[in-house]
Amino acid sequence: MVDFSSLPKHLEDETRRRELLEIEQKLIEHPFPPQMVIENTSICNLTCIHCSHRELIRKKRHMERPLWNKIVEEVGRESPQTEIWPTFYGEALIMGYKNELWDRLDYADRVGCKNLVLNSNGTLLDRWDSIDQILNSPLKRFILSLDGLSKETFETIREKAKWEQVYPAVEKLCAERIRRGKKYPVIVAQFSVMPQNAHEVDDYRKFWNERGAEVKVRPMLEWTATGTVRSDTIVHDNEFRIACPWGNNTMAIHQDGSVVACAVDYEGRFKPGNVRDITVKEAWRLLGEQLRKAHREHRWKDIPDICKGCGDWQVAGAQYEDENVEGTRPFWYYDDETKEAGVQAADLI
Repeated sequence: MVDFSSLPKHLEDETRRRELLEIEQKLIEHPFPPQMVIENTSICNLTCIHCSHRELIRKKRHMERPLWNKIVEEVGRESPQTEIWPTFYGEALIMGYKNELWDRLDYADRVGCKNLVLNSNGTLLDRWDSIDQILNSPLKRFILSLDGLSKETFETIREKAKWEQVYPAVEKLCAERIRRGKKYPVIVAQFSVMPQNAHEVDDYRKFWNERGAEVKVRPMLEWTATGTVRSDTIVHDNEFRIACPWGNNTMAIHQDGSVVACAVDYEGRFKPGNVRDITVKEAWRLLGEQLRKAHREHRWKDIPDICKGCGDWQVAGAQYEDENVEGTRPFWYYDDETKEAGVQAADLI
């Protein structure tokens, strides 16, 4: 178990380097993406200090419904257990207005997608019957990125969010899930560790565990270091490097259909194709030829330019607690050796 209190640099610890090498050894070529981030919206209502969305230049809008349908229909046919995140860069619950988000999730479920995971900042939980919609949805996990326990810490990091609005709503969601006896979705309170909040990790775990939520703790990342967001724990001047687990295991699709390098290529600086014009399977093949293969073969001169300056691969291995509900972990979690070690290989998002 990583001690986050001292915020060590990832590559200065030999144990951590061995962990990263073990993660890399488990990377394989998948015939279809095992995890997909599909940006149903690039709109967000916060300007969090550790997120590059605040600097986003590309258009902020929702994905057109026919494109979402096309993607999930293929996933349902080809790989029903592929883990789908219906958004990642934007705030998903913005689409709860007029039930559009929930209609999209229900449609994905109907066409065969059985592993849906939604992330949110929680600011809209008190609107549009969001709590009821979440608990009645086909979601396996609902992840709330909170990143702070005290009002001061939470509002410093989650800029524009109000503690008095978000925390009571999340507590209500947890209590209502327990009252209804729901198995799914599991409620996960996520915590990205940075200097502003490292002192609250243990209290945060205790607080949300007592309310029936699971807690996921992960190091802060830099969103490819192409914007201004930086982490004190990521090193950029070290020859040590592994093939990127995000690039190997995840396909990310922006709202306009662009397939990009990975889940943290927020601006879309590398685009091998667009799923408006080609299938998901073909886009995955192109990503393999232009990104994954060079990474796994350590041909660092041949990887995309955005990868060359990125250190986010160093944060691989988020900390989960013991699995309380079966089937609510990423595909790589189900590895006996990894589970015993307490590190979930390449669980990046």
